Parts: sequence; C-alpha cells; structure tokens
Amino acid sequence: QELWVSAAVTSRLPESLHGLLGRRYDRFRVRGELGYRSADVFFAGRQIYLDVNLRFKPKKWLALAFEHRFAGRNGTPGLRNRSIVQAEMQKEFGRAIAEYRFIYQHSFIEWGGQREVFRNRFQLGYNIPKWKFDPELSVEFFTWAGNKGWSYFGTRWQFGTQYKLSKGHSISASLIHDRERDKAWPTHRWIGSFTYTVNLRDL
Repeated sequence: QELWVSAAVTSRLPESLHGLLGRRYDRFRVRGELGYRSADVFFAGRQIYLDVNLRFKPKKWLALAFEHRFAGRNGTPGLRNRSIVQAEMQKEFGRAIAEYRFIYQHSFIEWGGQREVFRNRFQLGYNIPKWKFDPELSVEFFTWAGNKGWSYFGTRWQFGTQYKLSKGHSISASLIHDRERDKAWPTHRWIGSFTYTVNLRDL
C-alpha cells in the first residue's frame, strides 16, 4: 500500500496577456501542484515533485496541455525532469460524462530507460442527483517506445470522487491500483491518493 498526497493551485494567465490573447484569454489555465509519493510503480520510487501545467481549451469538448515535472528522488540523480503533452476529450450523455486522455511523456534520462511513454486513459463519471460525491472510474494504459521496440508495460485502475469544500476550494480522493506487466517479476500495488485544490479563478 502506498500514499500520494498533493496540493494544487489553479489560476488564469497574467492580466498583462489579456490584450495579446483577446477572447482566447479565458480559454487558458495555469496550474501548479506540489506533492509527495511514497512510491511510483511505473516511474521510480519515492519522490517529492512540482508540476507546472499550462492548459488551453480550443473547444468545449477538447483541452490541450503542456506540463513539466521537477521530481526529487532517492538515488542518483537526485533531481529528475519530465515533460508531457496531452489532449483530453469529453462528452456528456445525460448525467454520465465520458472522457478520453492521450499523453506523450518524455523523461530526461539516459537512452535505454523509459524515455518516451504513451499513455491512454478512458474515464467514466456520473452526476448523482442531490449527492456531492460523484464517482469517477478510469483505466489507463502505459506503452514505452524504447530501444527494444514497443512495450505495453502497465495498467492503472482508478476509482475516486471530488468534493467542493467551499467556493474555489475542493478535495479529491481516489483508490488506485497499478499493475506492471511485460517483465519477469511484475509489481501490483494499491495506492491512496488525496489532492487539495484552490482555484483562484473562482475566488
């Protein structure tokens, strides 16, 4: 059993960019997240990380994002970096919400490690009437494009919910199950994940 905890802040871009971007200004979002993971089955072990994320919504159903992570870990090197580019699509079916997310992930490590990773996540949520804990269930597939070709090396199942504490403040909690594959001794782990978020745009 592992534990992931984090705190995040979401905001608009600086007001100085409003004139440059015009009506597109409100389609951008910036987010910073500071967190701790007792372990990560797929991408090394214990770490403290900082994520910096820029998100753009060209359509109501489509969101594009770039994110960079600075992660302090045990061993050498102590600080690692990774960048991701992602596209997320969403469609509502009554009270159900279906989402698909694609991520291309590049880790700044030596050749031979998991430098280029492709992630595909499918998620289904449901808005329960008069209930504040709407459930979300997702499954994500991890594929590594490396020196030995393509390797589907892991699956992540996640079940969780979000709760709005007050205006601009929310907390999310989820249970995650990671399953390694395509190796001699795969690891299967259960993870409890908790994130507190402040959305400055709503304050």
